[in-house]
Order: sequence, then C-alpha cells, then structure tokens
Amino acid sequence: MMAGKRRRALIGSAIAGLAIIGGALAFHRVAADPLPVPDRYRVTASGRIDAASEARFLVAERDARIAETLVRPGDRIAAGDPLLRLACDDVAAELAAARSSAAAEAAKARLVLAGPRREDRAQADARVAALAARAADADDQLRRAEALRASGFVSGRRLSALAADAASRAADLQVAKAGADAMRNGARVDERAGALASVASARASADALSARLAKCTLRSPVAGLVLKVLRREGEFSGSSTGTPLVVVGDLTRLIVRAEVADRDAANVHLGASAEVWIDGQPQRWHGRVVELAALMGRKTSRSLDPADRFDRDVREVLVAFDQPPGTMPVGLRVNVGVLR
Repeated sequence: MMAGKRRRALIGSAIAGLAIIGGALAFHRVAADPLPVPDRYRVTASGRIDAASEARFLVAERDARIAETLVRPGDRIAAGDPLLRLACDDVAAELAAARSSAAAEAAKARLVLAGPRREDRAQADARVAALAARAADADDQLRRAEALRASGFVSGRRLSALAADAASRAADLQVAKAGADAMRNGARVDERAGALASVASARASADALSARLAKCTLRSPVAGLVLKVLRREGEFSGSSTGTPLVVVGDLTRLIVRAEVADRDAANVHLGASAEVWIDGQPQRWHGRVVELAALMGRKTSRSLDPADRFDRDVREVLVAFDQPPGTMPVGLRVNVGVLR
C-alpha cells in the first residue's frame, strides 16, 4: 500500500511539473510574438540608385580601333575632358594635306589681290620701251627701202622682208603694252572673287577633316566621375552598333528610380514622403517623390521575390533624398515605400 501511495505521489509531482513547464513555454511564446503594426506604406516598389543628372553611357562617333584610354573608374572629370582616343592616322594625314593646300590657295589669292610688284611693272615698262624702239627702227628701214626701190637699189624681196619685220615688231610692241596695262590695272573683279572662292573651298575642306579628327576623341559632356570604362586599348569602338565605351555621371546628388506596379500607379503623387532601404538592412533614408512618368513602361528592375512578374507595366517614379545618403554605387538595387 505504501508503494502505491509513493507511486501516485510521484505521478502527481510529474504532472504538476509538466504543467508548470507548459505554462512557462506558453508565456514565452506569447511574449516573443511581435505586436501587430499598421501598414506604413501606401505603395512599395523596387528601384535602383542613379545620379540626378542620369549616368551617361558614351558612344564614339566613328568606327575605329581604340588607341589610348585616358581615364580610370573613379576619376573626377570636367565637361569636355577627353576620355579616350581612337586611331585616326588616316584622317590626320588628310588634314595635314588639306591645310597645306589651303595655305597655298591663300598665298595665290594674296598675290592676285595685291597685284604685281613695282619691280615687275618697271620691267614691263622697260620691255615696252625696248620694243617700241625696235618697232620704230623697223619702220624707218622700211620707209628708206621704199624710197630706194624706184631707183632700183632695193629688190622687191628685200622690201617684203623689211615690211614683215616691221609688222612683227609692231605686234610684239602691242603685246608688251597690253601686259603692262594689265599689271597697272591689277586683277579683275571676277579673278579676285575666284581667288577668294578657292581659298574658302580649301579651308572648308580642312575644317571638315578637322571635325572628323575631333570625333576621334571621346569627351565627357558633363562634369562628374568616371563610373566605368567598358573598352580598352586595341578594342574596336563599335560606333555603328551603339556600343558604350565609358560611363560617366555626376554623383553629387543621388536619386532613386523606382518602378511602381500598374495597380498602384495612380496612388503616388508629387511631393509624397517616401523611405528607401536596402534588403537586409534596418536603416531607412527619407526622401520625396520629385517626378512621375506620364507614360507606363516595361519593368526593368527585378526584386528578389521569385513571384515577381517581369512582364507587367510599371510607372517610373523618381525619389530625391532629403539628406545625402552617403556613398552608394549607381545601379544599387533598393526598395522604396511611399508613406501614407
């Protein structure tokens, strides 16, 4: 009987112990469960960090081999700074030849506009004087021969030779006088216009080649940072296929490009407060909606949710930070919540 009582006492103690343990576990489970909180966000969406001025994917203006890369990722650049150069030796040679031709045409035009030198005019006048003297002498000989012909001292053949010589001397004199007059009068209006037109044409050809050569240097259109260099020396520029070579951007002001699903597109308004966070991190950055796309588009930024549909239409929403968020790489995937 004593053994039975002892057995019942042990069973009762065990049951009481189990009850105490069960109650403690139940209390711990209730205390550990989080309290329900109201939904803070009107809309949530995924997005990516971008520069406020938008990163620029720069493409060369002509197909050629890359001869030299002038920058590295992280370099600070000013607008107009060269980023890389293409191999354009053929264009450089053509430009040098065109500039030489333009210089030659300009020299010719200066001669036409300036007219002959004083020495040349003096030489022309001297030639006219010499030919005039010879022509006068030929005429004198012809007159004397004609006077002697009646006496029979000059033959008809001799007289004909003297007449031909006098005519030749007179013709030479007329040519010399015309040349001297042309020197004194200078170039005609049409000749001057033609000379100037030749200079303009030669210079235009040189300018066109200079513009072609300028396209062999890829320059930054904005001030900021070099975000990425996509091609190196020896590689093909790929201008005809639109291949980006360098990515630049101004990171002094960052924004978020979020993509709001079509079901929530009408629930976002300009100026609405928003929060930005990264998956797995507790920190929240505050901002505001500063721009809303007026046209729906296809989704480009995917979340880590396997059920997220990629073929749905979205509305792009730009969120500006109230305070600089610190160093963040462009393209970093983030989450955006538009507050109620």
